[in-house]
Amino acid sequence: MHTIQATTPESKTRVTLHHHGLQRYELGLHGRLEPGWAGRLSNGMAQRKVNIMRVEAARSAGWKWRSTIDLDFFAAAAKPDTIDFVSLIQAPTAPAPASVELLIDDYLLERSTRCEGSLYLEISGPDRLGLLSSLLNTFSLYSLFPAEMRVETQRKRVFDRFWLKGLGGSSPSEEATTAIRERMQECMQVKRRSIA
Repeated sequence: MHTIQATTPESKTRVTLHHHGLQRYELGLHGRLEPGWAGRLSNGMAQRKVNIMRVEAARSAGWKWRSTIDLDFFAAAAKPDTIDFVSLIQAPTAPAPASVELLIDDYLLERSTRCEGSLYLEISGPDRLGLLSSLLNTFSLYSLFPAEMRVETQRKRVFDRFWLKGLGGSSPSEEATTAIRERMQECMQVKRRSIA
């Protein structure tokens, strides 16, 4: 197992990258991560054709995060040691890759007491490169950001869970909840139309 570690004083973020054989790597991001970091990271990975296989990330006090992200570089357009992950997550704005159409089989959306009051969203469906990026970009359109994420890809299927908060860590508004529910319904409709 090969490990790359970096900590930049100005970022207060510790980055580790463990090689797990073949083209699989585990990225660790611990410390202060600014709002939108997950969207910037997933956009950057999609642009480099790196598949995000699993994410376990949770925010604690302030903007401090503990996150572990499994990356698959099998079809990647970049090598792991050429990516500056700190710059990627801190970029003021990352140009979004060509939007991936969101196709889901099912979803669950409900209020949760977890993360001091959040909106819980669970989705399942076929995996596609850029899917996580598209989901996070969709959330940000409604000023929703994950306070915790559990993303899992197995056998080309995703089972993703998000605990979403509003701006500044506020409880999500009814308007944002309704908008996300409508968007998830549309994603299921798209799936049904593509099968028909």
